[in-house]
Parts: sequence; structure tokens; C-alpha cells
Amino acid sequence: MSQNVQRLRGTKDLYGDEARQWEKLEAAAAAVFTRFGYEPIRTPILEPYALFSRSVGEITDIVQKEMYRFTDRSGDEVAMRPEGTASVVRAYLQNNLSQERPVRKLYYAGPMFRAERPQAGRLRQFHQIGAEVFGSASAYTDAETMAVLAELLKAAGIAKFRFEINNLGSSGDRAAFGGVLVKFFEGKESGLCKDCQTRLGKNVFRVLDCKNEACRALAADAPLISDHVSDASKADFKLVQALLTDLKLNWSHNPRIIRGLDYYTHTVFEVKHDGLGAQDALGAGGRYDGLVETLGGPATPAVGFAVGVERLFLAAAAETAGAAPAAQPRAGVAIAALGADALRGAFAIAHALRLAGITCHMDLDARSLKAQMRQADRSGARYAVILGSDELAKGAAAVKDLSVSDAPQAEVPLAGLVDFFKQRSN
Repeated sequence: MSQNVQRLRGTKDLYGDEARQWEKLEAAAAAVFTRFGYEPIRTPILEPYALFSRSVGEITDIVQKEMYRFTDRSGDEVAMRPEGTASVVRAYLQNNLSQERPVRKLYYAGPMFRAERPQAGRLRQFHQIGAEVFGSASAYTDAETMAVLAELLKAAGIAKFRFEINNLGSSGDRAAFGGVLVKFFEGKESGLCKDCQTRLGKNVFRVLDCKNEACRALAADAPLISDHVSDASKADFKLVQALLTDLKLNWSHNPRIIRGLDYYTHTVFEVKHDGLGAQDALGAGGRYDGLVETLGGPATPAVGFAVGVERLFLAAAAETAGAAPAAQPRAGVAIAALGADALRGAFAIAHALRLAGITCHMDLDARSLKAQMRQADRSGARYAVILGSDELAKGAAAVKDLSVSDAPQAEVPLAGLVDFFKQRSN
């Protein structure tokens, strides 16, 4: 006997109410982004490997350990996208999106892929909702980006979140601070993990982002990058903080935030939620003024963020833990037909209702009335329409309101069924 094929570890099937919740979230996110002047963009899942090695950085866990990377039949080295920003930047350049307007706001939603150990809220195929703004160097854009993210979280049913922000300075500031860090870790190499010993000579910032406890302990007293940035960057960061206060966002300065990707500069942020446990980040983002240039474009200021959809649902569930689930209002119509003639007539009625924008369920297998009514109740329909030989003879269907127990049946002329339900769907 053959064995059933199972889904891959670290992936998940979405169906029924859970899939509907995802659709609801994506629609709510689109509405938020539209209010702030963003437009949608969809990029391929498969991208050139070089896109991520150049943008995310060769000496990162994503590129070195987690990325799904392979050579395709044409001999091209490709990767399944591990994050969204690099793909959006590539699309921004390749499609000349800067030509239509100097500032371009884009948002996306879709799956990302990383070959890491699956755990709660962290899958090998996971999903992100993100946004990018190109062409504005203003601190107001940084603050507005965080305001968009706050509204997105509220739309997802999350209220107990907080922002932690930091200032990484310019790319020049980062390069100079790298030398400060290397000097700090001199003589401490033996206490670092093997990965961090390699990072010291190639990308010392990754030492600060290591999850190894010994490395974290050694890095605890490391100098702070926010103390080694230019006066101009400090002034911008001060303005961002004032603007976040004006917007009444819950924020604090965390000088230890570095971010795990090489392209970040100036203001960076993480959004946290205590309901997620030790892995408390819902999402993150910041400014990346040099990335467009790194990928072959002109010098272009940019800022963005991404949030993990799976983590949004975990946080929303944590906030409503212990509360009775909200009753879902019934909606739509279910038709139960008895006999061949009634089935054919009901089939036409169902189609007419759907064309009129009314959700309609119908059992097409001619089961018993009891079975059809049981299915009508399970469908979540507000009304049941019963059509048999007697109803056909009268030219009127029996309609029952399933949201009211023991509700009497009403007779509605067949010719007026569509108008009857259109009036009740408003």
C-alpha cells in the first residue's frame, strides 16, 4: 500500500476559517496602505542569487545558512526570496519606477523562504506584509513609515505593541564604527563562537547580532553605534523621536538594535509584542539609503518595513486569550431542492442570486431534505430556501431565517426571490 505524500516540514496548509482570516487581514492591510498613498507590487518568488548576496550581505545567516539556493536547468544560480526588500528594489530599478514620480510608495504581501529550524511563528515558508518608500530622505518619512505599520497592526487586531528604535548613522559612520568594534573585540576572539571569529574579519556587526549566549555576553559591553554617528544623523534621529511622540506611538530608544541585514542606515526599528515570548518581534524595518545604489541604480534614499503574518496572528490570539470567540454573523442563502424539476429550477435561482452579488450555497447531489437543511445550517447561511413540487406549483419558495430559532417560514414568489434577498443583504 502506497504511503500518502505529506507536506514539507516547516510549511503549512491554510483552508476554511483560517484561510478566510488571511484574506481578511490582507484586505485590511491593502486598505491601510491605500490611505497612506501606497500602491501594490508583486515580485517573483525566484530571483537571482546575486540579488540577495549583494543586498542582504554575504556574511549573514540568511545568505550563508538559511537561503534556498540552487542552479537551475539553464545554469543560472537562483534563490527563493528570503525577504522582500531586495526584490522590490530590483523591480523599482528594472521597471524604471522612479520616472513617473520622484517619491514612490510600494507595498507587498507574499511568501518568503528560509531553511531554518521550524518553530512557533517561524516557518520555512513564511509570509510577510511589507512596504517601501523610495526617493525621500526626510525624517518625516521615517516617522510616517512607523505610523503606517502601527495602523496595520491595529487593523490586524493588535493593540499591545511597542517600537524600539536606534540610529545606525550613514554608511560611512557604520564603516568607521566597524573599526571601533574590531578593536573592542581584540583579545576576546577565543570567547566567540566559530562563526563570530570569522565575522570579525569580514563583518564585525554580525557579532552584535549573534544568538550565541557567550557571544552576547562578550558583546554586552561593546561600544554603541549611536554614540559614533554624525551630528546630522543625530539631528534626524532626534526629529524622528519627536515626531513619534507627536503621533502618540509607544516607542523607546534601544541602542543595541543593529538589524541583521547589511543594507540598513540611520533610523532602524523593531516592533515588539510580549505575547510572543522570547521571539517577541512582530516585524522590523528602517532606512536603507545605499541599497538602490548597491544594486546598480542612482543614489536613492529609501525606507521600509516588513512584518511576519504568522506572528501577527499569534500576537492577536495572545491579546484575546481567554475571551469567548465572537459569534460570526450569518450571511447568504442556502437552497434545498427536492425532486428533479425543483433541482433544475433551484439551480437557475442560485445562479441568479450569485450574479446579483449574493452568496449562495446549494447541495447539487439531491440528498434528503434533512441532509440539505443540516448542510445549510453548517454553511453559515442566514436564510434557507426550500423548493419542492408544492412550491413549484404555487410559484413561491419557502424561506426560513436560520439566525432565529423556531422562525416561521415565509412564502416568497419565485420571480421576486432575488429582490427579496438583495433588500436584506444591505
